[in-house]
Amino acid sequence: MSHLSRALVLNALRHLVVGVALGAALSASSAIVSAARTLPGDATFAEGAEFNYPYVKAGKQILRLAAGARIYNERNLIIMPGTVPAKASVLYRTDTNGQISRVWILSDEEAKAYEEKK
Repeated sequence: MSHLSRALVLNALRHLVVGVALGAALSASSAIVSAARTLPGDATFAEGAEFNYPYVKAGKQILRLAAGARIYNERNLIIMPGTVPAKASVLYRTDTNGQISRVWILSDEEAKAYEEKK
């Protein structure tokens, strides 16, 4: 094997090892972020809330999303109102005008935990 061929093989292996290590680190960090989700204790729980932008039917109430409302998905990422599922269990906060300012879409496990608190 020539010196140039050997250098190319070693360089390719080095990139492969770095790529695998980076992928493992990113996977581990995303698992840590998911596990560390903190939900507000003062938010209101709504099982099976229905979204019809800009309105949300939470139980018997029909509320409007405030301008600039933030909607967090199960992975705690901010999502646009058009990508919200039609029906989901959520936590929400209202502003001083009674409009929804924050929504947290709950995973099945989180929803079960809040249902048990009722």
